[in-house]
Amino acid sequence: MFKYFFTLCFLFSSALMAQEKQIVAVENAVAELVDAMVAGDASRLEKITDPNLSYGHSNGLIENQSEFIKALTSGVSNFTEIDIQNQTVSVTGKTALVRHFLIGKTHNKDSAPGPVNLGVLTVWQKKGKSWILLARQAYKR
Repeated sequence: MFKYFFTLCFLFSSALMAQEKQIVAVENAVAELVDAMVAGDASRLEKITDPNLSYGHSNGLIENQSEFIKALTSGVSNFTEIDIQNQTVSVTGKTALVRHFLIGKTHNKDSAPGPVNLGVLTVWQKKGKSWILLARQAYKR
C-alpha cells in the first residue's frame, strides 16, 4: 500500500517540478524579449519571435514580425525602459499564456518621451528547446 502511495507522490512531484521548469523557461524568454526590445536588437528580436508573429498594440495597430522588428530598430517605436509587473504564466503542453503589466517609458522617433502603462497578453510556443513569441495583444490600463 505504502509502495503505491510513495510512487504516486514521486510521480506527482516530478510533474510539478517539470511544470515549474517550463514556467521559469517562459519567464526567461519574456525577460529576453524585454531586453531585446529596449536594446532594439534585430537579431535577438528575430530569434525570440515567430515568423508568423501577430503583435497587437493598445491603439489597435497589428504588426507582423518584420514590421515589429523594423519599428523597434528604426526608432519609430523606442522603449527606453520596461518594467514587467504582476506576471502570471500558464503552460499547457507546448503553449504558454503570459499576462502582465508593462510599465515603462518611450521616446519614439516622432514624439516626445512618454510613460507607458499597459496590460499585455502574450502567447508563446515551444519550438525545440526555446520558447518563441507567437502573439501579443496590449490594452490601455
